[in-house]
Amino acid sequence: MSKYKNIRATIIVRVNGLILLVVARNGLTLLPGGRVNRGELPISAAARELYEETGLKATSLSYLFEYESFSNLHHVFFVEACGKAVAAGDAVRLEYLSGSINAVHVNMSPATRAIIAKFYSFHC
Repeated sequence: MSKYKNIRATIIVRVNGLILLVVARNGLTLLPGGRVNRGELPISAAARELYEETGLKATSLSYLFEYESFSNLHHVFFVEACGKAVAAGDAVRLEYLSGSINAVHVNMSPATRAIIAKFYSFHC
């Protein structure tokens, strides 16, 4: 791992059986999440980022795995949450993934595709 990678908390949360995705200002579709602040634990960053981007409050967070992309080291969490999901913070809109990751025709980041594929390989 490069010491220059951004440390990111990345969240997989299901809403009514669908995986929640956020669309960023640049049009890129991502899993909710973001940078882990200095001195912050990745699990705390996951809960914070989920709330900031979607308004959902994490009720349970489970660490799944680590994934290294070109620019980020992702700490991936599966989260159970409550509340009504609304786009906020860095998210301009929310999307929901159902079915195969390959059937999706959205501008999804390669890291998001890889993380979801890895999640599906363990949980579907």
